[in-house]
Amino acid sequence: MQWNTLIADGHGPIYLRIVQALERAVWSGTLRPGARLPAQRALATALGVDLTTVTRAFTEARKRGLVDARGPLGSFIAPPTVALDQLVDLSMNLPPPPPGGEVADMLRRGLSTVLTRSDAGNLMTYHVGGGSRADHLAAQQWLKPMLGKVDSDRLVVTEGAQAALSALLLALTDAGDTILCEPLVYPGLLHAARVLQRTLQVVACDEHGMRPDALRRQARASGAKVVYLNPTAQNPTAHTVPDARRAQLAEVLRAQDLRLIEDDPYWLLVDDAPAPLALLAPQHTCYIATLSKCLSPGLHTAFVHLPDGMSRQGMLDALRAVNLMAPPLMNALVTQLILDGSATALLTLVQNEAAERRYLAQSALSPTLLQHCAGVHAWCRVPPQWTAASLTHAARLQGLGIASSSAFTPDGVAIQNAVRISLGAAASRQELHRALRQLDQLMHVDAGQGGWTV
Repeated sequence: MQWNTLIADGHGPIYLRIVQALERAVWSGTLRPGARLPAQRALATALGVDLTTVTRAFTEARKRGLVDARGPLGSFIAPPTVALDQLVDLSMNLPPPPPGGEVADMLRRGLSTVLTRSDAGNLMTYHVGGGSRADHLAAQQWLKPMLGKVDSDRLVVTEGAQAALSALLLALTDAGDTILCEPLVYPGLLHAARVLQRTLQVVACDEHGMRPDALRRQARASGAKVVYLNPTAQNPTAHTVPDARRAQLAEVLRAQDLRLIEDDPYWLLVDDAPAPLALLAPQHTCYIATLSKCLSPGLHTAFVHLPDGMSRQGMLDALRAVNLMAPPLMNALVTQLILDGSATALLTLVQNEAAERRYLAQSALSPTLLQHCAGVHAWCRVPPQWTAASLTHAARLQGLGIASSSAFTPDGVAIQNAVRISLGAAASRQELHRALRQLDQLMHVDAGQGGWTV
């Protein structure tokens, strides 16, 4: 086993890279259950690290169920211990939980600080919507990697991206108006458009994303003034619009005086992500960044950056119709975690865990079926012997939840034969790996044989 190569490809401190190397070797079949591992001292010498580092790595590997220690006999790869007797959820996009107890410790410290420094009565009463000055300071810090320095007067803090999206639709459009979008979109847009009585009209796309010529043509033909895009690790396709196409789309936004809702929940989970459209067309873009997809749904907070010329009060009025305010205690916790650096530390853990889970998906799923894998999800074409609906049903019968393309398709648009596979909700990498291997095997079964007629 090429330990040095595997460790060089890992993330974080050396001891965790050793653990990751063990995991990757198990996933790939290089190390099988029962395989004996090198003595810790010998491995430390081979890697040029101290014995304490290797001992810490083996201890962490035992905690994760990867390694069995058998005293003087040495350490061995442990047999599988997770059974798929309950539903493994590969249908819900969540950031993966980092291993270890860092998250619980971070929350305890954050809440303790908030309750110590804040007036409890103030946390339990009504607050003005849109966030406080401290909340805006935290939003500025969080958005800096994506947008650089932003004006606090252009910021609105909301209770999650769905509230932000709904409020923007109310502020920018009227009932019956048309919103231009891609053929596959975030289900929250489908729901909001239906409830708010907005019409979605699909714009043609190619391998680079929404086509600028098609956007220009349909904007003129329909009279639509609002476009919705999720251009980085798009949900559900995991496709990222490249720089050149973003520049072309920004030109159309300016020429046609269109307003863009840029929903960008996965930007921080994509290596070398392109500049957001909000930087290319700042006078035309409403930018949404949520913590739910890159930290945790429990920190249900989103930041909206509005373009110059758009009324912040109009956004606040619309937001008030969606939800009166974000919970003050949650806002205070999120602000504390961002300003004291805890959120950035947690983000690093999530980024590393997400990268390992993408590695698993790329290893376990057939390359002929896996189209894109980014952020916290993968997009797979369905083999011709299945439909997306029949595969989704068969997977559920085997204890696996996946998302059919129909969940992302606007009304009147042909349903693609593909599924989204989410990588974050599985409790552990071991559980995810077994679920992905099981799903890959299922996709290669003849749907009309073996009891899979559905």
